[in-house]
Amino acid sequence: MPENASPPPAEAPTPAQTPISAEAPTSTEAPASIETPPPTEVPTPTAPFTVTPGGPPDVVLAVGGETGYPGIRMESTGDEPVPPLDVYVALPRGMGLDFHAEGGTNCLLTVLNTHGKATTYPGTPSPDGHSLTFQGVDPGLPAKGAKSTAWVAVTATDSARPASTGLTFCLGEVAASSTPVRIVDEIPFSVFPGGPPDVTLDHDHPVGYPGVRVRADDDGTVSPQDVYVALPREKGLRFFAEGGPNYGLTVQDRQGTQHVFPGHASTDGQALLFPGVNLFLSGTDTESTVWVAVKAESADAPQPDLSAPPKEPTALTFCVGVRTARSTPVIVDARPW
Repeated sequence: MPENASPPPAEAPTPAQTPISAEAPTSTEAPASIETPPPTEVPTPTAPFTVTPGGPPDVVLAVGGETGYPGIRMESTGDEPVPPLDVYVALPRGMGLDFHAEGGTNCLLTVLNTHGKATTYPGTPSPDGHSLTFQGVDPGLPAKGAKSTAWVAVTATDSARPASTGLTFCLGEVAASSTPVRIVDEIPFSVFPGGPPDVTLDHDHPVGYPGVRVRADDDGTVSPQDVYVALPREKGLRFFAEGGPNYGLTVQDRQGTQHVFPGHASTDGQALLFPGVNLFLSGTDTESTVWVAVKAESADAPQPDLSAPPKEPTALTFCVGVRTARSTPVIVDARPW
């Protein structure tokens, strides 16, 4: 070896010392994906009837307000009568809805059959009160093509918030959502002056009935309202108590039925307050009329004043909840007395 030559490198290990399997993958490509089989088609219920949501209209509930009745529609598709079955009804969670027991301690399911006959069934509540079970319910479907409806009573508690939701109804193996339920802060309504005609007080008719008209502006039932009525100052009018010592506020509903609510007077007798008045407004554009009795103070004068000119029309102020309106115009006519 020459004097200046470098020593030979150390002997490297041979491939035989680190054998490589012939079956080891030599490519960095991802393996082919595994094909997923198509989902199995879910069979539809075989019950001999169909169930669809109730309505329209929607059920509109005011927070802390009146009762609503969401439900379902049923129709027979088989040739035989549909036998009694169990019904399960569940409230939506977190919406502030409660079942409402009407006329007793039990919450009821009402079924209106194809002939218009209503039957009620008491329900068994779940421990948390969010569902009801009704046993042996006759769906009222005696033949193919027969139709019926079913519903429960619910309210929106003070903790409810505006939203759109619905209940779930299960009839045997068939399930459906109820009528859509809209929760609102309140059911809006409007207040308008009463009349025509105007209220004219004279010697022969010293007592009159000025009032206002109220109208619902949305579906649902308007909650009871406090009603405040004030007389105009120095117009010769006073409230008149009919049939007893108490003053009354009359509400005439759309069927013409009159409902009287008692009230109490202010210290000076110039205003009346009627708490918790039911306006009987349920459904868009339903109307009621509201009035009080007033008397002309000059009607008690010993002699009529024939020379007195007729007084200018005046009016009372009605405050219905937070809504206000002037009453039917009132004219005190002293000339023919």
